[in-house]
Amino acid sequence: MLERTPIKTEAELCAAFIQSMNKQADWTCYPEAAGFDILAVHASGRQIGVEAKMTLNAKVADQILPKDYENFYGRPGPDHRLVIVSKASDASLGICRMLALLGVPVLLPRWMHRGGDKSGWEFELRCEESRSSWAFFTNEEYLHLFDWNPTERCRVPMVVGAHQAGVPSPVSLTPWKEAALRVIALMRSQGYIAAKQIQELGISPTAWTRSTPGHPGWLDRGTVRGTWIEAETMPPFDKQHPEAYAIVVAELAAKADPQLELTA
Repeated sequence: MLERTPIKTEAELCAAFIQSMNKQADWTCYPEAAGFDILAVHASGRQIGVEAKMTLNAKVADQILPKDYENFYGRPGPDHRLVIVSKASDASLGICRMLALLGVPVLLPRWMHRGGDKSGWEFELRCEESRSSWAFFTNEEYLHLFDWNPTERCRVPMVVGAHQAGVPSPVSLTPWKEAALRVIALMRSQGYIAAKQIQELGISPTAWTRSTPGHPGWLDRGTVRGTWIEAETMPPFDKQHPEAYAIVVAELAAKADPQLELTA
């Protein structure tokens, strides 16, 4: 029997949740997405924003709740919000009750004995939709996830990616990063890129083309006026997100040759 070992990091906690959640039909977990440690997305479009902490405290309560400006300006958000912690003490009971009243359940993992090296920490859960609201089945009881009813849901990354959730200074695949990957793919395909093309891809060309004493530009001037080429100072966005970069390269190839078809 595998010895019971405590969860030591938020990354381990997030990994246990993702592994448990991905067992649910039609659910996919995106690490470090849309400002959450985990963004769980259902095939129907429903989303759960998840924040993780080793212990339940006021900081994670502040992180999981929408900021005042988000409510005021109707910023994108998930349908449901959830907190996962490795442990909760009697002293944090009040925070747990407060979050529950605000529509944010707090879940803890359980050590599951499955024999051999299959034992480990898991979140005992099953997600399904009830007649009254979206239900989150866990610990043999139904916890109904409050519907925050956002005017717009969070933007889902183009790919799950191999990066971890719950790590310090996470490398997130943001909409800006996706646009940056398209800039790199187009530049390498053509052998150069123009500032106008960077702008057309939805991001400012300033960081790419303008050098300052404290910030060298990411591109060098090309041999033809108005063109730019890759410089050594360009951040390795493609290496940070190789799965997403492969997708944008394939998309670009398909546009260049309409007879090519993308396969899943």
